[in-house]
Amino acid sequence: MDTLLDLPQLRTFYTLAQTGSFTACARRLHRTQSAVSHAMAKLEDLAGVPLLSRRGRELGLTEEGRRLYQACEQVFATLDAATDDLRRHQTLARGRIRIGATVEFGTSILMKHMQPFLAAHPELDVDFTLSQDLLTPLLRDDLDLIIDCQEHPLPTLKKAPLFRETYVVACAPAFRKAHRLRVPVDLSRCPVLSLDKAGAWWNRFLMAVPDPDQPHLDRFIAVDHIRAMIHAAMGGMGALLVPRYSVLEELKRGDLVALFPTLCPTEDRFSIYQKKVKANQEKQKLLTRYLQGLSPEEFGS
Repeated sequence: MDTLLDLPQLRTFYTLAQTGSFTACARRLHRTQSAVSHAMAKLEDLAGVPLLSRRGRELGLTEEGRRLYQACEQVFATLDAATDDLRRHQTLARGRIRIGATVEFGTSILMKHMQPFLAAHPELDVDFTLSQDLLTPLLRDDLDLIIDCQEHPLPTLKKAPLFRETYVVACAPAFRKAHRLRVPVDLSRCPVLSLDKAGAWWNRFLMAVPDPDQPHLDRFIAVDHIRAMIHAAMGGMGALLVPRYSVLEELKRGDLVALFPTLCPTEDRFSIYQKKVKANQEKQKLLTRYLQGLSPEEFGS
């Protein structure tokens, strides 16, 4: 029997491990589910050991399957890099790259600044996913690169710093007048808008306020989307804490007013994250260099 592992079967196994189901794997590879099942049966026969584990409807990997998956990750990243190298004489980048970003950053910043990159690389197919959950699809290879303000200290990921994100406390002018908001402790007597009902969203602000002046916040209105929170604040529902770039137009028009401008809530840092095995692909290097070269005026750079 020929014991050499078949490359198409390995690609099927690799995709199945990423997607976690035969149906999703077949859909991604544009094959039938029975073809995927047949390829896996042949691969396990050639390998001589079980690669997949099944518990009810859950599909996982055996220890041997996990080792093979790690090898496949290296192999296919190397093949993709070799393809880029074979095209090095071409002036145009080719292939597909899938970018993930947080919702507000993606809508307010990223989409305003990507056209020059797309124009410079017309044969590069770029897709965007805006979500608050970016790490999971990156690790699953549904995304090639993400832009996130959360830290992801994983040894398999490469991090490249981008922009520093500053925050502002703001409200509608009539709301400030009605609640007589002059100093931070005045927030104790009014509702505030938060991404979570427990109010953990406001911790970065409270950490910037000296102890004697800290407000006691207990009237939280949970709004799970920053843009919706901004509209709620303009409608007089409460004070809000948001990235400054997200309300520049509202502050300029006077729909919102900044409160306590001398306070500096804890800042976040946006960074690029990508798998180390993919980071040397030409298309990813091109995009990383472009993003690091940006100085968006929305960030005050």
